[in-house]
Amino acid sequence: MVFSTTTLFKGIPCPEGEKCRLTNCIFAHDLRKKDEVQPDAPAHAREEPTQKTAAASKEQDEPPSKRRRVIYDKPEEKPPSRADQIRDQLAEIKSHKPSVAPQNVEKTSNGAKASPASLTRTVSPPAKTNGTAGKPASANSVVTKPMLNDAGSVRPKPMPQKVSLNPRLIANDPVGHASRTRYLKLLHEMMANLNKAVHERAKTVQFKDALLLSENEVVLLAVEEEEKIATVNGKVYANVIKNRIGAYKKMTNDSWIEHLKSLPLVQSKLGTVQKQGSGQPDRAKPVETGLKPEEELAILPHLVVKDQTPLAQFDYVPTPPTAEQAAEAAAAVEASKNYEVCERCSARFQIFPHRNDEGQVTTNGPCRHHPLRKAYPQRTKADTGPKEPYHPCCQALVGNLGCTETEHHVFKASTPARMAAVLPFISTPENDQPRAIAFDCEMGYTTLGMEVIRVTAVVWPTGEELLDILVRPLGIVLDLNSRFSGVFPEDITNAILYSPTTDQNDHTTPQNPDPNLSSPQPLPIVPSPQEARTHLLTYLTPSTPLIGHAIENDLSAIRLCHPTIIDTVLCFPHPRRGLPMRLGLRHLAEKFLQRAIQQGGPGRGHDSLEDARATGDLVRVKVREVWRRLRAEGWGFGVVGEGGEWGLVGPEKGRRKRRRESGGGGVGELEEEGVGGAGVGGLGEHRLTEAYLEDGK
Repeated sequence: MVFSTTTLFKGIPCPEGEKCRLTNCIFAHDLRKKDEVQPDAPAHAREEPTQKTAAASKEQDEPPSKRRRVIYDKPEEKPPSRADQIRDQLAEIKSHKPSVAPQNVEKTSNGAKASPASLTRTVSPPAKTNGTAGKPASANSVVTKPMLNDAGSVRPKPMPQKVSLNPRLIANDPVGHASRTRYLKLLHEMMANLNKAVHERAKTVQFKDALLLSENEVVLLAVEEEEKIATVNGKVYANVIKNRIGAYKKMTNDSWIEHLKSLPLVQSKLGTVQKQGSGQPDRAKPVETGLKPEEELAILPHLVVKDQTPLAQFDYVPTPPTAEQAAEAAAAVEASKNYEVCERCSARFQIFPHRNDEGQVTTNGPCRHHPLRKAYPQRTKADTGPKEPYHPCCQALVGNLGCTETEHHVFKASTPARMAAVLPFISTPENDQPRAIAFDCEMGYTTLGMEVIRVTAVVWPTGEELLDILVRPLGIVLDLNSRFSGVFPEDITNAILYSPTTDQNDHTTPQNPDPNLSSPQPLPIVPSPQEARTHLLTYLTPSTPLIGHAIENDLSAIRLCHPTIIDTVLCFPHPRRGLPMRLGLRHLAEKFLQRAIQQGGPGRGHDSLEDARATGDLVRVKVREVWRRLRAEGWGFGVVGEGGEWGLVGPEKGRRKRRRESGGGGVGELEEEGVGGAGVGGLGEHRLTEAYLEDGK
């Protein structure tokens, strides 16, 4: 076994001296004597041949001399290595870059085979390729691209890059490269057949050249569409791409041509550019229920949450917290010296609601975080282990440093008592002129937590705008959360004070029927959340249905406890997990309304008016489903009660009815008691069992 030498005795001379025959001696040996022959002294290195021969014969008799270690007293005496020399040469070349244009002209003038008259031209110098063609470039020469800024220079047309029929790499592959390749080839085959049919048809019918795609362009379209499906519809990738392949297989030539006209590749060739930023499909179909507005209002009470107490564990606030609970929460915050945990990066920081002596509102520096929540990649049959979650904003795995930096840390008060310590909750008071309302709120971060900064309400089911105002929060603004709220600092600065000069109850047509068209006038603003809540309560009464998506967040923001709520999260629950898992409003609008909302991106954010109208239309979809079931059972509309009120009338009034219906995955049993109808004003009452509602979801 051979051990490596140490350097513990390198400063001690070797006891054997010149007689040492060890290959790796642990002691130090003298440096080479000064009078020995050096390689850089050729004059002293001349020896006679006879002396060399004698020395060679002597070396054969003696054992070979070992290689001496050279030790330098100072670092400056050590000569530079070969790598250092090359590095210095490259740095010198970069710092003293020669001028290329004169060299090119000189080479051209010396190497061109044209007549001497061509050298006297004043328009432009001869082309570089004439003088440099066939000349090998030296190792030390610097090659640069020719400058084509002269008036006589012509830029060559770039050749289209050939695209290979291979799936592009994405951060989270849904099914694996092999499966994606198989689907891509099928998708390309269908597109190629359609393109070939158009080329055959072009022999008899004249088409624009932009509609006749080359083989490379067909491959590009297939690769881009497959990549979009894998990125956007990763969880249902196989189903979506199979549907697309089937659609292309059944597509006619005319449909293919219309499809090509909507693609950016063909639009750029035709010279037509699609309007960007609309975020809306070609034609979003309006919701048709087959009912009159008053009939829809009669069915609406069947979607109301009868008891909010079981929902308290999911952040719903059915009853206002008491003053004692709010005082206890405020004392706890004061005892903790306002230390909070950041809602975005989970860092601990101290917040000063009214600034400290130095003018600070938060501590612990800026906040670096990911603006989008983590997502989990779709699992496939080939996966044997867990897949790591990632952030869709930058495709980075969870645990990596955030991709966005903001000035302050932020926090959110989650308990009702803590929120009541800032602004007390109230219950909805009575009102003479109630309406069914769909509303939405936008929130921002302040030194008091998350506060409401915009309130929007529309009439249901017509979608007429009732209220759309900005709200000045109570605390100092830390972040308006503009990426999602759609409220920017200039909106608050340019806002005018809200003063309802017209009767808000006389709306006959929507003020803004297109949710994508925003008014150029700035939104009005109210000085406090209390005043915004007061304006909203002018349209509500305890029996008025209040519609929203994840409505507990909006009600908590304005500190309101309303007994009659309709939440689209409950109307369209998560298909497998249920609460607290929820389907997003954008997903529901795209699935049931064929409407693209929240397409503004970070530059525009969400539009609460658009969200409120989409929420109301989703409830209309649910009303249509409920009405189909009720009509199949014999329900209708007529006079209800002795007062002659008009509303929903059951097939057998006042009698208990049992019926079994088979549908879906099982049999749902229905029980109805005390059916008295449900009028427009909500005076009648109709009870449907939970089994019925769950069966209709």
